[in-house]
Amino acid sequence: MDHLALLYQIIIASEPLLGEAIFLLKDEGWEKDLKTFYEKHLEDEKNHAVWLKEDLGDHPVNLHYGAAQLAGMAYYLVRHVHPVSLMGYMMALEGNPIPMEYVESIENEFGVKAARTLRHHAEEDPHHFAELKAFPIPEEWAPLVENTRLQTLQFIRGL
Repeated sequence: MDHLALLYQIIIASEPLLGEAIFLLKDEGWEKDLKTFYEKHLEDEKNHAVWLKEDLGDHPVNLHYGAAQLAGMAYYLVRHVHPVSLMGYMMALEGNPIPMEYVESIENEFGVKAARTLRHHAEEDPHHFAELKAFPIPEEWAPLVENTRLQTLQFIRGL
């Protein structure tokens, strides 16, 4: 269940992170395009934390400090560096989809309903990753996005 706690807490941070990035972006130039992209992605992620909580039912979800640290890094970069940094964070998460074997093991142990949200992410994240990779990041911001992606991956591997 520790891994589920991590996934749950990463998912519950998604909507607020996107909301913060949208709020900070300008309504002109490439930032307007990024804002529109984030708004679409926010719609795709809407209520997933609620779904996962429903999926887990009475199973307790203990605080996972790794998820708090990971989301904290993303919040810092969005607020104090630039909202485009969220692209790297999302690329790291959506570019490493939940393995279907893991989803099936949760279904076998806790029932199909318990893995509804996990299955959705396992199936949809590769499509989201392709959309992320296709978005044209201005050259001046590409190093921030790539470094954020690498730092997120490094952090996840250490959990």
